[in-house]
Amino acid sequence: MKKNIEQVIEIEKQAQAMSEAAIRDAEKLPAQAQEEAQALLEKARSEAEQEARRLLENSRVEEECARILSEAQEQAEQTKALAGQHLEQAISFVIDRVSGKK
Repeated sequence: MKKNIEQVIEIEKQAQAMSEAAIRDAEKLPAQAQEEAQALLEKARSEAEQEARRLLENSRVEEECARILSEAQEQAEQTKALAGQHLEQAISFVIDRVSGKK
């Protein structure tokens, strides 16, 4: 009988130890959850910042391409206008030469 009582006491001690361990673990859970949530937020923020930088860089590249294209078109139009003027001068020169004015 004494042996049975000792076994019951030992089982109660083990149960008490398990209960205390479970309580300690449960007390740690909110802090652990907070840390994990903070880590997830930081990771999401970092990824969002990287994506924003990538989009901004792509936007800058597109703006630069548009600016270069616009400048090239403007320069082509100026060259075309200048060539038209030169053509008119050349035609006048040839007509003057043929007609004997100069």
